[in-house]
Amino acid sequence: MKLAIEARPIRWSYGTGIGNYTHSLIEKLYEIDRENEYTFLWTEGDPGTLIPFRRKYSYYSLPREDQREEVEIPLWLNQEGAEVFHLPQNGFRTPSPGQYKVVVTIHDLIPYFYPEFVRTSFLKRFVAEMPFIVERADHIISVSEASKNDLITVFGLDPDKIAVIPSGPSAAYQPLPKERTAPWLRKKYRLSCRYILYVGGLNPRKNVSELVYAYSKIIGDLPDQQRLVILGGESKHLDKLKRLAEALSIQDDVIFPGFVPTEDLPYFYNGADLFVYPSFYEGFGLPPIEAMACATPVITSNVSSLPEVVGDAALTVSPTDTLALAEAILQVLTSPALRESLIKKGLQQCQRYNWTKIATQVLEVYRKVQQS
Repeated sequence: MKLAIEARPIRWSYGTGIGNYTHSLIEKLYEIDRENEYTFLWTEGDPGTLIPFRRKYSYYSLPREDQREEVEIPLWLNQEGAEVFHLPQNGFRTPSPGQYKVVVTIHDLIPYFYPEFVRTSFLKRFVAEMPFIVERADHIISVSEASKNDLITVFGLDPDKIAVIPSGPSAAYQPLPKERTAPWLRKKYRLSCRYILYVGGLNPRKNVSELVYAYSKIIGDLPDQQRLVILGGESKHLDKLKRLAEALSIQDDVIFPGFVPTEDLPYFYNGADLFVYPSFYEGFGLPPIEAMACATPVITSNVSSLPEVVGDAALTVSPTDTLALAEAILQVLTSPALRESLIKKGLQQCQRYNWTKIATQVLEVYRKVQQS
């Protein structure tokens, strides 16, 4: 079977859930699948610089948002003799029908449920294109049952058209010895304190301000004077969070290291006493699973896909209940038994999101679609 995959999100969305998903999927497919032939849609350069291919591969370069895409992508697919084309980034630029079948991974429908949290330009494009994407796709992969239900609710899709196959953490996320992480964090980031951690975007949908408010209410009760470390790149949202910390008079206890490369994240997860993820909506929600894989206890929201993804391996609270979040933080940090239980359950839970299993399930979708 000749398989084509849209690989450009690896570069476009580096460090994001979609970028990591695309990278991990392609890397694992190439590792386990010796039967099928692969070709990749790429941007400038060679994808081999970002993906450790272990055998021959081919690719076609096309710059982002090029006006030629509508013509050139179907032409390329037909010339390559592609039997299945997989778009792992919500299906944007899904080509017109051809001799190939189309598989699309749709991660979430945030613009439909929380339009206030999305840029106007992206909202208009998403709402305009998504009906055509779900119609053109021969099969859809959803990363959670919650997202699948959203697709059925919004578009009235046949449930049989949607396969639920989760995302997962890369192998880099694993427990590391404290004697390794502590000196590393101290040397590179001058971080030597005990801390509570948040990793992810800083836009309002992520609800990081709620974490800052909750932290401010319990700062004097924390057993080891833990500070709050918030990882995220420079943006207007970061400036607002800094101003909020100042307004609450906790600016010296909230640390903003700024953008952190993906390869550094396992050290931050491993060094944390607790990971908190109070998001309003996630199609999957990868950071809680990354934290679990690093043997760090997790508190997250009880909405959208998050309860499904974390199971009973995390404490879940309402994303709008500041006091409940504050109490949950104190509960984990003051109860060694609860902390150890969450760590143990978390390590078990993240085994469900093994990339060998994920890639094998995706291969089954390719085979099913190709034979239909």
